Amino acid sequence: MTTAEYIVSLKNQANALKDGRALQMAANTVHGDRVERIFDTGAVARGYSTKPIWMANKDMRGGVNKGKSGKAKKTSYFQGGYREYKTVSNFSSSNVNFRNTNDLQSDFSNGRVTTKVNNFLFVEEIKRDVNMDKLDGNQKKFGPFLNFTPSDITRFNNILEKELISTLRGER
Repeated sequence: MTTAEYIVSLKNQANALKDGRALQMAANTVHGDRVERIFDTGAVARGYSTKPIWMANKDMRGGVNKGKSGKAKKTSYFQGGYREYKTVSNFSSSNVNFRNTNDLQSDFSNGRVTTKVNNFLFVEEIKRDVNMDKLDGNQKKFGPFLNFTPSDITRFNNILEKELISTLRGER
């Protein structure tokens, strides 16, 4: 490799570092892991309320439609609270997973997974106000489950390091 070719190679590597691809790869991967942790496996260990509730049928996931008498109504009654509703809706009731209609999960995880503010800043975003309100309410009730866990941070740093080394080697 000539000196001129080496200089071009270094400029290409510098441009590849500046464009933020390595950072975006790490951010998108960790975002996907967080979506799974929060919405699939469950974000918090303590379970759902067992206090009796009425729930509007339009806010429920398929098929459940019973009042106290067992007759069809516009709302359904659950003597065992939200835990009973989750069980009837074929969700695990042992961990809180914030999935009912999947609207919040869809808003949090779909579209632009992480929004690029600049080459060095990517943010997760919620597009609809109603889902922001849901997240705020759930964080007040269950604590800061949206915070990055130590394993999220370690995974992010490992992916970023791998991507940066790959870029410096000219593999990207």
